[in-house]
Amino acid sequence: RMIRAATLTDLDTVCERARAFHAYSPWRAVDFEADAVRAFAATIIAGGGVFLSDEGLCGGVIQPLYFNPAFKVAVELVWWAPSEGQALKAAFEEWARASGASAIQFSALGDEHLAAVTRIYGRAGYRLAEASFLKGL
Repeated sequence: RMIRAATLTDLDTVCERARAFHAYSPWRAVDFEADAVRAFAATIIAGGGVFLSDEGLCGGVIQPLYFNPAFKVAVELVWWAPSEGQALKAAFEEWARASGASAIQFSALGDEHLAAVTRIYGRAGYRLAEASFLKGL
């Protein structure tokens, strides 16, 4: 199996995988808009890094810290991997290094897998940097 960088010809594939993630995620109650996903994917493919496996995807952008623009963070924005998750993570990490990032930030869903995902990140050298909290209005 091969991990490869996505191109603009992969927008339908990215959209399908984003739809699968959406159906699984806590965001599933919010309508999924395929055209918006395609536009978002086109932006991060063109200006960031998006990687595909046979079933999954991982992508994000390089973002400077607001208080020190020389410190650039590769921020994962989407990661859906029914299999080959570690290979997708490795491709994203390699892209981040090659793109001049100073650090890499991955996120995790606040679901029943959070403790296990936290342990996996910890074994890979990641540490908790921030937590987010959501309140519907």
